[in-house]
Amino acid sequence: MAELDGAIPEGRYRAIVEAQVELISLARPDGTLVYVNPSYARQVGTTPQALIGRSLYEQVPEADREAVRRLVERVITTGQSVASENRLLTAGGTTRLISWTNGVQVEDGEPLLHSVGRDVTERRRLEQEVRESAAFVRKVTDNLPVRIAYVDRERRYRFVNLAHCQRFDVARVQVLGRTRDELLGHATPTPIDAHIQAVMAGQPQHFEYDEPFSGELRRFEVRLMPDVQEDGQVHGYFYIGMDITERSRAERLMRTMTLDAQRQSDILRLVADAIPATVVVVSAELRYRFVNRAFEQLVGLPREQIIGRSPADIIGAAEAERRKPWIARALAGEAVTFELDHEGPDGTRWTRLNSIPLRLSGGEVDGFVGISQDITAQRREQERLTELSQRDPLTGLLNRNGFELAIERNIRSGQGAALALLYIDLDRFKPVNDQHGHLVGDRLLEQVAQRLSQLVRPVDAVARLGGDEFAIVLVDLARLAHAEAVAAKVVAALAQAFEVDGLTLTIGASVGVAHGAQAQGGAEDLIRRADAQLYRAKAEGRGRHAS
Repeated sequence: MAELDGAIPEGRYRAIVEAQVELISLARPDGTLVYVNPSYARQVGTTPQALIGRSLYEQVPEADREAVRRLVERVITTGQSVASENRLLTAGGTTRLISWTNGVQVEDGEPLLHSVGRDVTERRRLEQEVRESAAFVRKVTDNLPVRIAYVDRERRYRFVNLAHCQRFDVARVQVLGRTRDELLGHATPTPIDAHIQAVMAGQPQHFEYDEPFSGELRRFEVRLMPDVQEDGQVHGYFYIGMDITERSRAERLMRTMTLDAQRQSDILRLVADAIPATVVVVSAELRYRFVNRAFEQLVGLPREQIIGRSPADIIGAAEAERRKPWIARALAGEAVTFELDHEGPDGTRWTRLNSIPLRLSGGEVDGFVGISQDITAQRREQERLTELSQRDPLTGLLNRNGFELAIERNIRSGQGAALALLYIDLDRFKPVNDQHGHLVGDRLLEQVAQRLSQLVRPVDAVARLGGDEFAIVLVDLARLAHAEAVAAKVVAALAQAFEVDGLTLTIGASVGVAHGAQAQGGAEDLIRRADAQLYRAKAEGRGRHAS
């Protein structure tokens, strides 16, 4: 190296270069190294003297060499300074990522590649971890049934989840950086403006309001949390909104929330703790990575004693085994929804569970988000409505729908061969209606229902099929004779006089009996045979049974 315009002696200049922590090298256009500083030599595990005269490509992995050659050619040809990154081989066989600034230095009329590099391996690794952490938070929050957002002091959105994007019916990229008024296309005052002013003054807000959404007016419960930085100033606020239209009496959670929500993981925790459901994140190795407060309350443990442990440790081996098929499907990349029942002191309780796969940036499944809600009230209401749909409102007996389901249920359970059916038609009922009116007729039907119910066992089923037609389903009868005996009792019971509103009424009944339902013919065949026998009994003079 010659002296630089006589300003710095060559020896001093070399001492300065060799003291640098950066990697410095000079190489001919063909890649032959003519100088490396000690930092460069240490990086590859040798001495500067051992590298002089060798090719710089020896320290570059084969997969990167062609790109480096093109870079050298470009720098030498154009004389321009070019920044680049490539891997460098170390003595131990590992690689380090080096960020280079490349230029041309002329020595004795010969252009040389002058490169100054810095090891950025750790910095790139940390950047990747930050990207994956952000993707993880987005994935989790996008699968939560709530609106989540962060708005800065200029009222511009800096974070939104998928549910919040649906509020404006646009993609996430069209929301970020814009204000609510810009997205709505107008600056009309809204019910939440006063709350926004309050939260920007440092006051957390909790309120409910109505908002047009998807063509109808929906009710939302909203929390706004100020983002108070170390300087004491409010830099924005966190928004969490939940649709409570169908849950007007739902518990109001999120009464006590931390305001320290500066990290993305805090956003997830605030939201998860607010919703009336348990939320967990389970790794691909079946270890809890996150649980919300509702889950802590469910299992009776603080999250510090849950994180890192397996479902079998927390909810029990038997319960974990029961959920295993759905967990396997979620870990295979499928979003699954299923329901489970649990016996408790107040009877059976039902839970609906959703398992949503968590995918890394490369597409691999890294675990799943589990969300569960108690649906006992809905199930019990559904069962109540189902029961009502199968009952005759006048007599309380099964109606035709409930009657047919009772037969099908017994056939499916393999009890068809021991099943018997009595088809009953009241005799002389129409004159009662015609002479005394429908009110008397209805009360007579109620008494008929009571007498029929008293003739059978609790496991049997009595139905009113309509008008003055009734039926009895008898289960676990080995012989037709047993069904005929019950039919005889029916004829005798209904032949006895009825007392209705001071009137003594006498009717009767004809009964058709069929026994044994095969899987092939099913309920239709059994009903057809009983109906045929009923017509036979009526043809033979009424007030009797036929089989």
